Amino acid sequence: MSSTANVDKNSKYVGTIIGESTSREFRLAVAHETIREQDIIAVDAELRHPDGNQPPEQIRVWAKVQRIERLNPLFPSEAGHELAETRTDPFDTILSLSREMVTAVCQVLGAEPIDGKSGGKLDHLRYPPQPATRAYRPDSSDIARVVLGDLQEKQKRALDIATLSNRPEVDVLVDGHSIVTRHLAILAMTGAGKSVTARRIIEQLAKKNYPIVIFDPHGDYTGLSEVDGLKTRVKRYYAQFPIFEEDSETIAEIVNTLGYQLTDTMRSRFSDLFRAATSFIVDDPKEMKERTEWLAKAIGRPEIADYGVNPNMWLVANLAEAGELALRNDNGDENKAKLVELGWPGFDKYTKTDGRTLEGIKKRTYRAASALSRMEKTNQIVAKSAEPLPVDRKELVKYGQISIIALAGYTGDFQATIYSLIADTIFEARVTGELRLPTLLLLEEAHNFAPARAMTPAEHRAISTTKQIAQEGRKFGVGLILVSQRPSRLDETTLSQANSFIIMRMVNPADQNFVRKVIETLGEDEARILPDLDVGEAILSGQLINFPVLVKIKKSESEGEREEKDAFEELEKAYKDLRNNQS
Repeated sequence: MSSTANVDKNSKYVGTIIGESTSREFRLAVAHETIREQDIIAVDAELRHPDGNQPPEQIRVWAKVQRIERLNPLFPSEAGHELAETRTDPFDTILSLSREMVTAVCQVLGAEPIDGKSGGKLDHLRYPPQPATRAYRPDSSDIARVVLGDLQEKQKRALDIATLSNRPEVDVLVDGHSIVTRHLAILAMTGAGKSVTARRIIEQLAKKNYPIVIFDPHGDYTGLSEVDGLKTRVKRYYAQFPIFEEDSETIAEIVNTLGYQLTDTMRSRFSDLFRAATSFIVDDPKEMKERTEWLAKAIGRPEIADYGVNPNMWLVANLAEAGELALRNDNGDENKAKLVELGWPGFDKYTKTDGRTLEGIKKRTYRAASALSRMEKTNQIVAKSAEPLPVDRKELVKYGQISIIALAGYTGDFQATIYSLIADTIFEARVTGELRLPTLLLLEEAHNFAPARAMTPAEHRAISTTKQIAQEGRKFGVGLILVSQRPSRLDETTLSQANSFIIMRMVNPADQNFVRKVIETLGEDEARILPDLDVGEAILSGQLINFPVLVKIKKSESEGEREEKDAFEELEKAYKDLRNNQS
């Protein structure tokens, strides 16, 4: 080795191996403040061949600093207690305070030939490095080569999302192929930066034209449409609840939830009413116009003829009212016959008692329609200049397109139902071959779509859909990104199917324990530092990266609706706008 190389190594010296060394771990006596936890270091070593007939192989052993321990053997704890009791400054005594011993526990990552021509691929170390060997801080280019591994040769798969937290000059690229085919989980507490991380990944995947469908409960992804280069490719959709894609029992439960409880008698008639409402909408414009005009006249609501009817809860309520009036009026035979013609089974056998039943259904359904309408209006406001969801859900998946489905305004059950209907359709279309393009589904607040405990039929259905995609999606080109601030509330089976993880600050003990249990690639020392991560810091683990590393996520180009701003600045701005509008 040249003297220049020795000088270079000396200037980057961080410590010397001491004590017991294994092929998995060793300890360093550390030079004062030369390294930090999660730093990547290297040790040069000789590996002799067992037969002894070949010259020793010169290798570089790569390791990561897991924890640092600091001890002064000449300052015993008894002395510290004595000084504390007398409130004496240790520096005013004759005790030696300069003989500190700093030790680092290092995890072996692997080894490569000393010339670095392995392409970043590290082999398993089968024989421990020698005690008294010097460890040093590698060049940034070498660290980048090892962190990236074979991504250097597969740039089409690489996504630029972060820098090393302790070496910000080193860009960290991850394997996009692993993300879109083997699923990714982004886990963090509120405010740690998980949505920014998700948007950064989406922006990088968009550069590679990968089709993406985002289920957005809060408007975190609306800002993607403002990014140069994405404006024409981002499609935002508001989600009108598709009640006629559900069965009558499900819609009856919705009426129970949003209106008030249907009696058993009402439920027995509701299925017939729902069938009539389902049959009411036809493709023939002339026939549709005649039906609408008849309905407007039958219930005395001329505005229906002016504005038309839509396949929604209002139509169900309108038909319930039409049925009630037909039974209550002595001259309602014509309308009775019309309702039978429109597909209301057995209506000609209904009695006046059934009229009172329909009155109860009408009141409850109008109330439910009003509540559902408020949700839909809130949803459209958050979605801003969005389009209605296409009838053909396959239209959401197009080359280079990002489809954002706004779910804000709906309660959790409605969000789960809308998601499962769309995701089921997309997955089935991929299985049957009707949909040719692969796609990636991003679930923000994924614990609502794949909860650990499903409490309602909507949640049961959503978790069933998510589990199926998590377990079988790879075979059919449907990937998942799960974003959650409460991983302990996520379905364990679904999360275990993710092979890549971005884990950010996490303080809740239940979430920490759950993450440790489910994520095999996360070491104990990495889990230990989760509560101490800064905003934007993350541990990358799994198949998207060569080995777990601590990184700082790069800022996304887009912003969400809920980016936190100074509350008092926002107050003054709102007050100023209010005064300007009044003047």
